[in-house]
Amino acid sequence: MKKLFNLEKIKALSYPAFKTLMIIHFLLFFLVILVVSRWHITIPGFSVKGLYQFPNIWTFFPWVASWFNIFLTIVLITLVGNEFAFKTFRQNVIDGLSRNDLIAGKLILIFTVAVYTFLMVLIAVLIFGLIKTDGLTAGKVFEHVHLLFVYFIQAIGYMTLGLLFAMIFRNTALSIIMFILYFPIEGIIRLFFKQEARRFFPLKIISNLTPRPEILTMTSEQSYTNASGTSSLDLTEMGLLPEELPLGVTVVVALGYIGFFIGMSLLLINKRNL
Repeated sequence: MKKLFNLEKIKALSYPAFKTLMIIHFLLFFLVILVVSRWHITIPGFSVKGLYQFPNIWTFFPWVASWFNIFLTIVLITLVGNEFAFKTFRQNVIDGLSRNDLIAGKLILIFTVAVYTFLMVLIAVLIFGLIKTDGLTAGKVFEHVHLLFVYFIQAIGYMTLGLLFAMIFRNTALSIIMFILYFPIEGIIRLFFKQEARRFFPLKIISNLTPRPEILTMTSEQSYTNASGTSSLDLTEMGLLPEELPLGVTVVVALGYIGFFIGMSLLLINKRNL
């Protein structure tokens, strides 16, 4: 395990653009949350401050970070594409690694990048949450903290899907293009299925790991609760947005898809020439 980790570290850091791209990812995330924090909502009774307070921040920050998981996936696809372009996979096998080790190494890389982005979001949550939240209590701070771990699973989900695309097409540019095109393609395919079935498609499941923030509820300076005890400002409750699967079900299905992506990647690398 340590040998594979060191090997992946050398490969990633020897790619000149890797560190630059990771720094860009870090800066873009913080730039977005800083810009949003400066917004002023002109509607009386609403303020973006609510998005930066505990426990709402556990929903809002992972949701913002989730949009940058596509960026991380493209970085991963580029690294895997380089392995095929420069024949390093073939050389690693000649040097004694098994084909399964090649995938294991990439999974270690995926896990490492996911840990990095997990820590990035955690640090941002703690900085802004502790500054912006009035009347801090342990209940406020730790409520919804589980959403950060769900975000971690989402990051792995996107990157393992990207790994599969890289294994299928074996060309950096083509893999990135097909990965990006898969988003609208899956969206079109979902239209031919009933609403209940649409919720179980891979990208739909993975994207729903970071629940859509109830922006109106979170930014409202007053509480609007209906007879059922839920917010009357929730767009889903109002019937403006479709109801999604429970988060627990989404996590289980997402883990199943991650296992499938990994299994297919292993099958492809073992069945095809390097």
